[in-house]
Amino acid sequence: MNWEPGMKVVHRAQRGWGVGVVIQVADEGRRLAVRFAGRDGVTVVSGRDPMLAEVPQETPIEQPRGGALEALASGQPGSSAAFKLRGRVLRFEAMRRADSLGALLSSRVHVLPHQVGAAGRILADRAPRFVLADEVGLGKTIEAGLVFAGMRQLGIAERVLVIVPEHLAFQWLAELFHKFNALFSLLTPDRIQAMGGAESALVRSPHAIVSLEALAADPDLADAAADLPLDLVIVDEAHHLAEDALYAPVAPIARASFGLLLLTATPVRLDPREYFRLLSLVEPVPTTTLESFLDRLAKHEAYAEVARHLVASGSATEARARLVALSPEDPVFQDEESDRDALLAHLADRYSLSARLVRNRRVKVGAFTQRLLRRHDVEEGRKPAALVELCAGLARAGEKVLAFGASVEPLRELQAGLAHAGLEALLYDDADTIEARDRLVARFRDPEGPMVLLSGEAGGEGRNFQFAHHLVCVDLPDSPLALEQRIGRLDRLGQTRPVEIHVIAEPGEEAFLADLYQREIGIFEEPVGGLDAVLASLPQELATLREKPLRARAAFREKLAARVADARRAQHEGDPLLDLRSASLPELRRLVKNGFDRLGEEPPKGDVEQSLLTLSRWLEEELEDLSVGVGRRVGLEVDTDQNVHPFEVAFTLGSQLRIEALPGMEIPDEPVTHLGSFWRETAVARDELEWFATGHRLVEALVGLVRDGEVGRAAAMKAEWAPRRGALYARFTLAWPAPADLEPGARVPARQASRYVEGAPISVMVELAEGNKLVPGGALRLEQEDEIEDARVGAPPPAVLEAARLAAERDAKLQLERRLEAALEALADHVDVEELRLVESAFEGGAPREAVEDALARLRAHRAAVQGALEQVTLELDAAAIVVP
Repeated sequence: MNWEPGMKVVHRAQRGWGVGVVIQVADEGRRLAVRFAGRDGVTVVSGRDPMLAEVPQETPIEQPRGGALEALASGQPGSSAAFKLRGRVLRFEAMRRADSLGALLSSRVHVLPHQVGAAGRILADRAPRFVLADEVGLGKTIEAGLVFAGMRQLGIAERVLVIVPEHLAFQWLAELFHKFNALFSLLTPDRIQAMGGAESALVRSPHAIVSLEALAADPDLADAAADLPLDLVIVDEAHHLAEDALYAPVAPIARASFGLLLLTATPVRLDPREYFRLLSLVEPVPTTTLESFLDRLAKHEAYAEVARHLVASGSATEARARLVALSPEDPVFQDEESDRDALLAHLADRYSLSARLVRNRRVKVGAFTQRLLRRHDVEEGRKPAALVELCAGLARAGEKVLAFGASVEPLRELQAGLAHAGLEALLYDDADTIEARDRLVARFRDPEGPMVLLSGEAGGEGRNFQFAHHLVCVDLPDSPLALEQRIGRLDRLGQTRPVEIHVIAEPGEEAFLADLYQREIGIFEEPVGGLDAVLASLPQELATLREKPLRARAAFREKLAARVADARRAQHEGDPLLDLRSASLPELRRLVKNGFDRLGEEPPKGDVEQSLLTLSRWLEEELEDLSVGVGRRVGLEVDTDQNVHPFEVAFTLGSQLRIEALPGMEIPDEPVTHLGSFWRETAVARDELEWFATGHRLVEALVGLVRDGEVGRAAAMKAEWAPRRGALYARFTLAWPAPADLEPGARVPARQASRYVEGAPISVMVELAEGNKLVPGGALRLEQEDEIEDARVGAPPPAVLEAARLAAERDAKLQLERRLEAALEALADHVDVEELRLVESAFEGGAPREAVEDALARLRAHRAAVQGALEQVTLELDAAAIVVP
């Protein structure tokens, strides 16, 4: 079959998917991206699947209605087990979509409150456009990945572009796949050329990574990216946009995208010009000039000073007096009842530098261990032997050792020396593929494996080695930022012991550089991430210094120390208003409360982190139970306890499958085993395992089989407490207005509207007897019963079933109306707050009236579109069951 974009198709093994439109054809027709009426987002299917068939172009794009009542009326109900499984899957789907919990709590990272809070806050915003400025080591990459995963879960991240410096491109590719089960295409210049040019490469790569350097060098690539309807753009190391040559190609792409995340570790006060540019890309009405922004920053500092006074337990009365002088028209500052907490909350909400800036700091997050310098000064020529002695001694003491060097030859010399001492050392640079590096790291992580790993700069980025506590510097790079990358592989969240940094220095340049790092820069005590503005030029400065007389070094060191001290002050002092907003504690508590409300349980007593962990474990356990159950039903060989370790699962796809297709996957000709874990702790500790979580293609295929299939839509069941003449249990799902065939994800009003309304199925039970009285609590009781027997009943008359369905639907519509009223109220509150904030920030930034009115018009158009979509939401009967005593 010669597939082409625009063809209309159906999948005969999945009638519930409805009619689909081919969006993209890849691998010479072997893979198709199809948008089906009955599935959110785009589904990847095999072009060789015999169940995929073309239908005429005039076939309407609509989701077929379920035949649950027809099955009951014909006397052919399915099993109660299948019915219960389908109900569990739908409730689980609603749970993980709500507030994007499935993405926020099912990513391959430790559940950390500040990361989940930041991502939750961004995802709750109408337009997810933010600057992420967390200090180094706090996980900006993770936060950006969580936002992407949450948008993907909501169906509003169909086209995503990640823009990074060239040397970080591979790291991002690996991180997104490894931690978020997201397969991106790395578009290098050669790859773009092979795919037929920039426009073709981007169109064929919905999730893509490109380098800043490539955008700057290829105007066609930049123009093609700006013309795409992108749902999300992520720019890492965004401080590089201070360079006009990089800002010029990136800015149009950033402005055209629905969502935008700009990642930088630079403190605002250290480089306000950088933030002027970055905030101009994310704010609805940006400050018009740098001078206006600097004025705005000065005013903000006045409010921040009062906040510092309050944080230090200063007098609320004194603070109100100072605030009235700053903003006499603000009624909160005039109110004598406004206490310390109320004033701080109001300041953070209304007077922070920007509502679209997030900056978490180490001192606030905590959970980091110490850095300890272990310096060994040796005679000239003694260093190679000293390195062997040091690494061998640590290894024999049972310590894992990570050794970094810029050149591979000294590393090979060290490896040979350790071999001579009877110890195996792994060399990271010998592994030339992702798979080989994963295997090598797994051997190093194994407590019984080699104790020493040697690495060039390739291992300094993107790999986490928190299980090791000793870093050996085979050399010292001229760049403190490169050294920070090395140390950061161990000094990360999750580290449990002090990080011991071993430096062996010979006299001369090496000792001078060690002194500089130890005394003037202080890198062995605390991170220098975010101080790029003062340290990025150090390699060039050192090269110049080495051409000068030795006496010039004292003055150089003095000036460098002063420079670093000023930068440290800017970093340490922080901004209390930004701290309050960035912690996102209200957002975090809302997420936790909503999650436990949906479970029908009270949050555990204790801190928020424990509550997040409890929610996460429930999602992991439920997803594992559902996936294993569905897998066994469809003929997968599932091993949970025979040839696997604890908390591992092996799924084997082979000829024993009882279905023709798995959505998004090809059925292999030969058996293929997927070995992995549903448990975060196991997956984080063992990189080599697959991470069976939200987004994993096999997991999503198994869940999708039940969610979109016909099995489990009808049943007849026994329940002792059922009405004497029986009852009808009816489960309704929310049906959204269908988008146009080729509408991009984030611009579909229905998908925006779904963020405001509770999406769980609505279930109702009514008596079959005349009058069709509601059975209060009956539907919930049936869903919660563990053991339900199948019942043998005759086919009820169609008229009786239809009367019961209408009665159930009337009650379900009342429940839907209440949900929609709550959604409309939330939308109105959201828009009203944003309108007020927009006008105030625009006034502060000196924006022209036309720009403010344009932003307000866009906000009101959004409200009208979402409201229109909410008004079109209807109910669809998903499943029905006869319940008899």
